[in-house]
Amino acid sequence: MRVSTLLRSSSAGTMLVFLAGYVLLLLSEAITSSAVPGYGPSVLGSASYTIPFAAAACAASGAWEGARLRRGNVFGQTPARGRLAVALPLLVPVWAMGVAGMLVAVGVAVSAAGTLPSLSHLGMFAVYALLMAAATLAGHLLGGRLPQLAAAPLAMVAGFCLTAFPGSWDTPWPRHLVAGAYDSCCSVGSVIDPVAVWAPLLFTGGITTACLLAIARAGRWKPLAALVAASAASVLLVIDMDYEPVADRNPEALVCDTAGVPEVCLWPETPGRARIAAITRTYSGRLKGAGLPVPSSLTQNRDLKPGQAGFGGSGQVREQDIAANLAHTLLPRIPECARTSHRYPAFPARGPLTAWLTAIAEQAPPAPVRGRVSPDDARLTEKVLALPSDRQRAWYETNRAALTGCDQGPALNPEGAGR
Repeated sequence: MRVSTLLRSSSAGTMLVFLAGYVLLLLSEAITSSAVPGYGPSVLGSASYTIPFAAAACAASGAWEGARLRRGNVFGQTPARGRLAVALPLLVPVWAMGVAGMLVAVGVAVSAAGTLPSLSHLGMFAVYALLMAAATLAGHLLGGRLPQLAAAPLAMVAGFCLTAFPGSWDTPWPRHLVAGAYDSCCSVGSVIDPVAVWAPLLFTGGITTACLLAIARAGRWKPLAALVAASAASVLLVIDMDYEPVADRNPEALVCDTAGVPEVCLWPETPGRARIAAITRTYSGRLKGAGLPVPSSLTQNRDLKPGQAGFGGSGQVREQDIAANLAHTLLPRIPECARTSHRYPAFPARGPLTAWLTAIAEQAPPAPVRGRVSPDDARLTEKVLALPSDRQRAWYETNRAALTGCDQGPALNPEGAGR
């Protein structure tokens, strides 16, 4: 069959129009909002929102093509070519349709991030391509056993559910078999975990191999053996993996500004690094002037050295977050006893202390900010700021000490501070 005739008669062409339109019109907002400007790995992670829809399209189109062969009784007429030689020319355009849909999603993410995908993360796209192959071949097998009008809708629903639903389950490992958590990749401080690439490659490779053997009628046990072996091996790889399939980025990529104190180390994709370092030093000076122990080095590296403090987590540091980030470096971490006993009576003090430290750094009364400073914390902080500086410090030290353990409640009333 001529290529032009094959493409014209395939259901993949029509399905691609709908898939591309769906990505551009309905998924583009989700894709662009998760892409990190200037960071290549996030491009492929953002494109993963398209996986369930592309897999559903491939499964439905593959089932349609399989049902066409069944309805035409092609294999019942003793064809001169083998079963794979007959089926694959019909299925390759279907697979290409799914890959093209994923490329459209990557293009949307590229336009949002302003950079191309990172070469070190192209294995993620290989996972996407193999997922589309598995969905196409599995749909084809279903279409060969059911009527055409039943096979395509059923394959579409199955393709969507099997790739979309594992991401919502409490058990984390099933999502990693179908790249169901790739949308967590990647903030500027993280990269994809290699295990999260090899496991779905192995899993979908097993499905693809089993389907090819089943189409070729290579016996009953060979497809089953391939499927079971690949599934077992891939599950063993991800059984202990957490919900997010990412690892810490190499800290050697950090760019450190050593022109003043404190030293400020940020990821290179952070916009306006020089200005952020300058504002950080201004705020640090104000906190130090208030008698607070500001660390000598602030870094986004999770592996902290003596004298360093974590600053801004693994995401991009923004100017409006600097004061709050500095405040968090001065507060103690949640103690282990709180995690084991589920009891932490001093926790209500974290909000007011953060608001007070932020006000000292910015030299401005705290304003209520949703998700950061509550109206009650803002009002309490204004009362504390009205106290003499020594009583403010006493209020802070008392409540900070309470945060280090699990047996003491907060003393938030400013009237009793320092007395």
